[in-house]
Amino acid sequence: MIKNIFLKNLLINSVFKGISVVNQVVPKDDNQILLYSDLGFRDNIKYLYDYLIEQGYNQKYKIVCAVKDYEKLDNDVPKNVEFVSPVKGVLKYLTSNHVFYCFGRLPINTARNQRVIQMWHGTSFKGFAQNMKKSAAHADKFYTYVYASSEYFRPIVEKKFNCSPDHIAICGHPRTDVMYQTKPDYDLGDFKKVIMWMPTFRQSKTLGMTDVVQASILPFLKDSELGKFDDFLRSQDVEVIVKLHPMQDVTAVKLTNFTNLRLLSNAKFDETGWDLYKLLSCSDALITDYSSVFYDYLLLNRPIGFTEDDVDEYSQKRGFAVDPKKFRPGTHMKSLDDLKQFIMDTVQNQDQFKEQRKEINKMANQFQDGKNCLRSLTLSNIGK
Repeated sequence: MIKNIFLKNLLINSVFKGISVVNQVVPKDDNQILLYSDLGFRDNIKYLYDYLIEQGYNQKYKIVCAVKDYEKLDNDVPKNVEFVSPVKGVLKYLTSNHVFYCFGRLPINTARNQRVIQMWHGTSFKGFAQNMKKSAAHADKFYTYVYASSEYFRPIVEKKFNCSPDHIAICGHPRTDVMYQTKPDYDLGDFKKVIMWMPTFRQSKTLGMTDVVQASILPFLKDSELGKFDDFLRSQDVEVIVKLHPMQDVTAVKLTNFTNLRLLSNAKFDETGWDLYKLLSCSDALITDYSSVFYDYLLLNRPIGFTEDDVDEYSQKRGFAVDPKKFRPGTHMKSLDDLKQFIMDTVQNQDQFKEQRKEINKMANQFQDGKNCLRSLTLSNIGK
């Protein structure tokens, strides 16, 4: 992943400009699907891939996955599946009639009849990064469609990607389809309630970004106080599973596991073998802050608690794409006492936000049927 904006623009206006010309004349294979992600094999790309295999699309289509961790994945793959590096993905792009992204993209002008779809990795809640509009300046040329999860978010996506209305497609996130399926039999222990805690990143080495300065890994709690918080969770017979953001810098974090508090970096989470969105469907409530995961969790209509320890600073720096008060239907927590009260309310099944969640869910998630993978393939004219 290239973080330097100057270098990115240089490549777009030189190397990839030439590749764009070549792309117009190279014949496309209508039976080849490219799934491209320069931030690992996960999120919407991974869920779309799983659907393709589960439904047997690889019997007809060649499926190419261009991901940075391809060497770990290119073993014992199903029929007509190939894992390649993001660099080789450029060559595969030239011959693929169907291309999907959720992280990154190749700045190549689409060819006539070639379908290139940007699913992205979340419905907008946070404000747009400073480099977002600059890097998306040629979005109409690079994508056939960019997804918006509802009509409400269509103009927001247009602004975010700097693209015209005819390049916006209304479609939910493929990753949410598993939330409509049978719950997996994960060994989460024997607790009254299991709560997922998913904070967004504050500092990221990978992206070279610092949205706000972070003093500790969790809001309201110094790292030295995690043991006492674990004691509180034990008194409530509650397990809290903290899944840190994949982009979060965890180099200075001690990921100690307690009895009722599980702290998991992205790497540690991968070691569990759990599927994130299947795990979410097993949880009784969600704690988050400004992460777009709450839009997805609205589909379950279960309690959500929002931490607000740095909301003022965050608003001044990164900012928000929508009204942060209106679009977070749940308990807004500004202190450790608020956090504990939310957990106790969850244990006692006290929930006053059911109707408000339904209202925001209708605005944010136009499709609530667990068929976004199929919808994505249909938009690219992919059929069995």
